[in-house]
Amino acid sequence: MVKAGNRSGRPRAGEERLSREAILTAALRIVDDEGIDALTMRRLAATLEVNPMSLYHHLPNKAAVLAGLAELVFAGLEYPDPGDAVPWDEQLKDAARAYRNALRAHPNLALQVLSDTSAVSDVVVVTMEPFYRALDRAALSSRQIFESANTLIDFIHGFSLGEASVRADTFELAPDLLTRVEGLPAGKAPILTRIVQELGPEGLAYDFDSGFESGLSTVTAGIGATVRRR
Repeated sequence: MVKAGNRSGRPRAGEERLSREAILTAALRIVDDEGIDALTMRRLAATLEVNPMSLYHHLPNKAAVLAGLAELVFAGLEYPDPGDAVPWDEQLKDAARAYRNALRAHPNLALQVLSDTSAVSDVVVVTMEPFYRALDRAALSSRQIFESANTLIDFIHGFSLGEASVRADTFELAPDLLTRVEGLPAGKAPILTRIVQELGPEGLAYDFDSGFESGLSTVTAGIGATVRRR
């Protein structure tokens, strides 16, 4: 006989359809809409209309949920090897663009991923193979592959943090920068002054897409120089 107030072994309405994928999909929706701080196991259970304890059968804690989100968002980056038909540097750029796009699609998750060492490790496991594959095709040593990949990922992470904080396609740098440069004492920062004045408002407009491509080309060219030295 079951005492009043105790649950039987039967699941509540909704729990029979509960799955790891359903939990992670709901968690990602919360993070995207409201930020990482809004994600709790209790809030997640309420969204799914299930008992909080039922979540732990699939994901034991919030850390496991975050690791699962990294897998959910980034696992699609493990695309097939394009082979030698695509040069190694283009393969590397394609991997970088795909990684940046995944971060950009979920900026709230990106901020968490990039500030949590365990989350970074989760992401590395599911995203780094295309980077390592391209660099291995460039015939770099294991140490050079490791360091080159880290340098490129650091660039993407830093860029993504700035992009996520702005939440726009462009950054209006020109008006304030022009005003500040015009107010500098004569002879102070002459090169900066000359360049800013030569570029003008249109030349100083910062577009994140073109800024990313410029930085990506610079980093890839540096790796290419290492390849040529070998």
